[in-house]
Amino acid sequence: MSRLIPKQPKLLLTSVAVASSLSCAAAMAQSDVPATTQLERVEVTGSNIKRLASETASPVQVYNRDEIRRTGGTTVRQVLDTLTATTSNELRDDGNNSSFASGATGVSMRGLGKGATLVLLNGRRVANYGLADGAKDTFVNIDSIPSDVVERIEVLKDGASAIYGSDAMAGVINIITRRSYNGVGVSASYVYNDNPSVGDQKTASIVAGYGDLERDRFNIFGNIEAYRREGYTVADVKDSYPAWHKGIVSPSFGDPSVTSFPGNLRNPTTNARVPVAGCSTISAGACVTDLNGINPLSDPAHRINLFTGARFKINEDIQAFAELSYSKTTTEYYNLPMTIASGATSRWYDGYNKVAQSVPNPRLAVGNPANPFAVPVGIDYRFMDDPSIFGYDNDASQYRAMVGLQGNFRGYDWEVAGGRVNAKADKLSRWGSRDLFAAVASGEYKIGGPNSKELLDKYFPIQGSNGKNHQNWVDAKVSGEIAQLPGGPLAFAVGAEHREEAVSIISTQNVLRAEIIGRGSVLIDGDRKLDAAFLELNAPVFKGLELNGALRWDKASGFDGRVSPKFGVRYEVMPQLLLRGTVAGGFRAPNIPETLGQVGVTGFFNNTVDPRRCETATALRSILQKGTAADRSDATTAFNSGCLASLPAMISANPNLKPETSKSLTVGFVFEPVKNLSLAVDYFKIERKNEISSRDPAYVLEREGTAGYESMISRGALTDQEQAWVTRAKALDPVAAANLNWQAGQITSLLLQYENFGKTETSGVDIDVKGRVSSGEFGTLNLGVAATYALTYKPWDIDAGEWRPNQVSKYTNPRLKAVFSAYWTKGPWTTGLRFNYTSKTSLNYDETDESAWGEAACRTRLNPGSLPCFIDEDLRTDFSLAYTGIKNLRLSLNINNLMGDERPVNLRGGYSIRPRAFKVGASYEF
Repeated sequence: MSRLIPKQPKLLLTSVAVASSLSCAAAMAQSDVPATTQLERVEVTGSNIKRLASETASPVQVYNRDEIRRTGGTTVRQVLDTLTATTSNELRDDGNNSSFASGATGVSMRGLGKGATLVLLNGRRVANYGLADGAKDTFVNIDSIPSDVVERIEVLKDGASAIYGSDAMAGVINIITRRSYNGVGVSASYVYNDNPSVGDQKTASIVAGYGDLERDRFNIFGNIEAYRREGYTVADVKDSYPAWHKGIVSPSFGDPSVTSFPGNLRNPTTNARVPVAGCSTISAGACVTDLNGINPLSDPAHRINLFTGARFKINEDIQAFAELSYSKTTTEYYNLPMTIASGATSRWYDGYNKVAQSVPNPRLAVGNPANPFAVPVGIDYRFMDDPSIFGYDNDASQYRAMVGLQGNFRGYDWEVAGGRVNAKADKLSRWGSRDLFAAVASGEYKIGGPNSKELLDKYFPIQGSNGKNHQNWVDAKVSGEIAQLPGGPLAFAVGAEHREEAVSIISTQNVLRAEIIGRGSVLIDGDRKLDAAFLELNAPVFKGLELNGALRWDKASGFDGRVSPKFGVRYEVMPQLLLRGTVAGGFRAPNIPETLGQVGVTGFFNNTVDPRRCETATALRSILQKGTAADRSDATTAFNSGCLASLPAMISANPNLKPETSKSLTVGFVFEPVKNLSLAVDYFKIERKNEISSRDPAYVLEREGTAGYESMISRGALTDQEQAWVTRAKALDPVAAANLNWQAGQITSLLLQYENFGKTETSGVDIDVKGRVSSGEFGTLNLGVAATYALTYKPWDIDAGEWRPNQVSKYTNPRLKAVFSAYWTKGPWTTGLRFNYTSKTSLNYDETDESAWGEAACRTRLNPGSLPCFIDEDLRTDFSLAYTGIKNLRLSLNINNLMGDERPVNLRGGYSIRPRAFKVGASYEF
């Protein structure tokens, strides 16, 4: 048999010297691995065929329970953040109040987004979050998985649609739980920070089980976990922020707001701010309000996650199994109280009726107690009668229930299972209705209060969205050996799956009726059926050479069937050297929000050039600037209406979408030069095509009137004001304005659809080094390095028909992410260090914002002095310590950011606090 050891977390080989020292050390080590007389075939993520070898043709990274503990992560998300193949800037529940899918955390591999990464629980799908990110992207909320029940996490780093179906283009994260438990165990942890203002985290769990599968013929167990994260506000931490954050990035950071309570009137003659009578917080002649104490930087959250499992041995060949998981997550968000600004107009797009809505901000009538002037006046005001009404809980729940049978019949393993997954999520808060403005103008709403609870409830009603989804499913598979080849048995797996899926995400009725100021509606309600069948073969054609192939056919309602292939090679050149590679085709089926939504995401595209109006608007500005002060004011308004237009838009579903597709390639090797030293290097490349997105407004406007785009743009008639500008221009300069006329009215709506276009290429190298030195009385030292070295990340330029410049080393896309780990075990003690490294990046995302965020532009525009106009490399050191010297008791200490290093200066995103975090934990088994 091969001496190759099971794969561990990927670690960077920083130099030949490191590898050499590990080789020498491992060569001197004494083997402490006991001999085995019987080997069990196991199922490895990425294959449905059980096998003896842990190293397959596909690169699989494994975090076992002890390694998970050493990361210091309290939640599954915090553990996944330590993987070098995941993207750190993906959606998370903390700080995403404005997201359509607030209250949830997603995960992305290779920078290809949540939709390209498939998350499984024990090899099967779980429910997507109840709301869709951007009212489009469905994904698994990894906060719903209890961390204490996780036995290991397996990360498949190549395309796996041929095995698992849709969404597995960038890879698969398979979270594997305990299979059984006997007894009672309790555990708890507490995370606190050396900055006492930063919120703590608390976790407690209990697991209990009964029965021995071999002796009692059954085992049933359950785990319940409670988690709490405290939040904090600007007031809590603003004194910890460096001067450059306020001086360069956010000049108003920590300052009181002049949009205040009880507010500032606008002098009808000078337009200067005049404090409302009774304001006691006046600064520079204006009424101000300090919002720092209610302006959140981190949002509190609490969760209850439950997992239960049961297995029953019916006879020696058949077992029954069942799983039930439930999660209740709540994130406590706070919207800053609603404001009005003098002279402004509140605008939003009503997607339900496909019209733009607008309400002028109110002016206080003569005689209003807050208006001392003889004419109506505007007001800058913040509604803070009762600030607590703007806080809300983003609640979500989900469950998965399944039952199944598995067994062996005449040497063939078989399994059949069925179940249901279900999720709900609500995003409901209070906000002002359009009737509020009339109540302010009339005096029914009293500026500065007091206003009754009944009046506040009336004019700040509950609004938002309710989401839910479910899947009912059944699957079956058979695997075994069908022939003997020179290198071993020809193994196969064949199976089928049927799923029925429904998604509903609907705004509240007051939002659908456009009664809430500034709130666009969403209406998604659809269902579909999905069927699949797969075949996988594993052929050891001769000793050392193993070929693996898989085909999967998937069919969703309304779409043609899709076949995904995968082919892998595993060649053991010698017991110490394994070569491997895969090629695969992947896909992502368009989801229900993308294909069956009735009302999509709505909003405004601001500062947009309207090709049919900008030339006239530019000419009008040039001529009107020659006139009076009123003409010069009109010149700006006229120009903005054509060249800096604000376009009301909705992006809607498209039932004619095709699946996104991908091609992936991996080539690599695993080398074990000496016992207890393993080096794995894998090159990967993924190209995704037919990406589903919406066109840029400029692209659509340039094609107005052409096939496919003629119905997307609606325009209003020319207004009297627009005609008056032309008449005035002809009076000011008859020659220049002789042929001046508007070619079209202003755009009243832009109805975009999701389309298939564009593609992305990403490639790089994953490196994994693992070494172990055992020396009796001195204990065991484990060393390792894991890294992902990115080579390319390139989007496709649709218009030019070529790849855009490589975005690796640009903002949020580092060249290198690496972790070096070292941990030592002696007797009951285990201690270790993890060094987390991220390489330097620029401040610009790509070539399109080089002129604004390139290093030269940053120096000129921001004048940062000695501060860097890039994000420097980052190194964070984490420490772990565990003691198991007392029977059944485990004590642990983790110190993340041991050295207290701040994050590198980021003049684009600003300062982000990173304190030293201490996690103390204990677990006891009865």
